[in-house]
Amino acid sequence: DGATSTAATAAVVAPVLAAPPPKATVPTAREETEDNIDDIVPFVSYDDKDDKRSFFSKEGRWVIPKREQFPSVFCALRVRLKIESLDPARSAKDLPKEAIDEILRVGFGLGKSLVRWDDARDTLAALVSASTREIVAAVNGELPAGREKGFKVKDVRLGIAATVTDVTDTSDDMDPGRISSLAERFKESAQSNAIVFELPQLWIIPDPDFRAKTASIGLYPGSFWMGFLKSWGPVMTAEVFFRTAPKGPTEPRVHLVVKYRDRECMKMCFTFLHDRYLVHPKQENELRPPWCRLTRFEEFQAKALSGAKSGAKSGAKSAPKGGAKAKARISKAPPGSAPPKGSVAASPGGVALMKPTVKSAPAKAGTPAALKAAAAAKARGTEAKPAAIMTPTPKTAAAGAPPAPPMTPMTPSPPASAKRPKAPVVTAQTAPETPAPKKETSAVAGGAPKAVPPQAGT
Repeated sequence: DGATSTAATAAVVAPVLAAPPPKATVPTAREETEDNIDDIVPFVSYDDKDDKRSFFSKEGRWVIPKREQFPSVFCALRVRLKIESLDPARSAKDLPKEAIDEILRVGFGLGKSLVRWDDARDTLAALVSASTREIVAAVNGELPAGREKGFKVKDVRLGIAATVTDVTDTSDDMDPGRISSLAERFKESAQSNAIVFELPQLWIIPDPDFRAKTASIGLYPGSFWMGFLKSWGPVMTAEVFFRTAPKGPTEPRVHLVVKYRDRECMKMCFTFLHDRYLVHPKQENELRPPWCRLTRFEEFQAKALSGAKSGAKSGAKSAPKGGAKAKARISKAPPGSAPPKGSVAASPGGVALMKPTVKSAPAKAGTPAALKAAAAAKARGTEAKPAAIMTPTPKTAAAGAPPAPPMTPMTPSPPASAKRPKAPVVTAQTAPETPAPKKETSAVAGGAPKAVPPQAGT
């Protein structure tokens, strides 16, 4: 009994060891990547709600803004085709636009439903050779019966064959194929914070003579483009880049890069415009694909500015090839002497430029150069006469001509819709054709001078 009680007491007194805590599980790189994936496509609604207002309405294939000055969005039926040249000596890139238009409108029977077509941007080089090219046609409506994927048309007269490779309808926001395409874009661009649009330069700066002197400028805060972009949320920054977009065959293009304050606003804007077309509100029949894609604003900006600097350096290095010798020849000329009239100097670009005759300015009186010149003239037996000071003669305006207007900075041309005066307005600066009547120096009632009638015979 004593042994039993001793064992029991030892059992009670012995400390109970706590179980070891579970080891903390460290997430793997794959799990972290999956957690950071943002492939959720936002829900598109055109109805006004209590907490959120919609700035657009939907009518068929058109997304129409509720403000008329904003661009409209065209949701086309996108038909992807492979164009082949039947002439081995002619590349598919050299096929004329008129021939491709004809085979699409007549051969495929698209007719007036064809809005426009563009060369595909995401074509795999392995699938395209010199004799083929891929285009994307925007169709307003449905394809004719039997014109589904795989349908092919040949035109021996035009030397073209066209085959349908894909058909995508961008009108339905709830289409499973469109949602999958958007989710894939968001998944690939998890670190992106901006959208890149490729647009005609005239859409942003309506001046055909504008030439950019800098690589980029900020989008004007009060422009209708900024208001249009703010339809999906607050914009943190928007910048126009002039030297990054591919050169168009007929019009200069720019990149408009927009960074929203929130990623969800960026995703909503991309969902509205992906694979769709923009219609300019002030230019009739001006419809273009914006080619929108996702990027990081800081990376795009750094790359664009570094490319502009490297281009300027390469241009500066290649310039003084023939100019160094010309500069050496000019430096050998005696100081103060002018080159012969009609002399030719080599320009940096290799083009001969006529150098104007430059006369040296006379030395100032009292200076060592002036004293030396006077001594030389005295030795020759002639004294240097002081040069006459030329004073500009003021030009008198012709009789009846208005004075020259003051110089003003250049401003954009007014739109064609602006009203113009029917007759020229005579201002106070215009000279009268007949002498003005003399005015008395004494004031009449009311403080206005009284005019004296003209004398007979005047």
